[in-house]
Amino acid sequence: MGMRRQGLASTAGFTFIEMMIVFVVLGIMTTMMVRAVRGSWYAASRRSATRDVTAYLFRARAIAIQQSRAAWVVRSGDVLKILVDSSGTPVQLGTPLDFWQRYSAHLGASPRDTIPFDPRGFAPYPTVAPRIIVQYAGRTDTVCVTGLGKITGKSC
Repeated sequence: MGMRRQGLASTAGFTFIEMMIVFVVLGIMTTMMVRAVRGSWYAASRRSATRDVTAYLFRARAIAIQQSRAAWVVRSGDVLKILVDSSGTPVQLGTPLDFWQRYSAHLGASPRDTIPFDPRGFAPYPTVAPRIIVQYAGRTDTVCVTGLGKITGKSC
């Protein structure tokens, strides 16, 4: 008659190799998930920064129309600010918005760092539509202003 070893045959469980395989698979799945979440977080942050640029442009245009004064959106490094004409002197209105501090995003501008709005809300650029470029995590978004003052992020 066969003798049974007591202890090993009656114990149920997983071997060390099986546990290692499970942990390796979980590690690979977690890595893929973290990359996907991080990418969507970067995109959401870039879109938020682009929305803030658009809001600043709309605000400057609305101030120009409502107060019948010239207004400017000025980019200084990664900071946007709104200036309004007060008897021939530009005066800052509100607080400047630092995109590096808030979003870790860089701002660029083309063709100049200042986007003017006349008292009618028009952007007097005869040839090239001014644009502000938001750069974050290797990707860029662009916000443009047409000559009639239309602010758009598409077809710039």
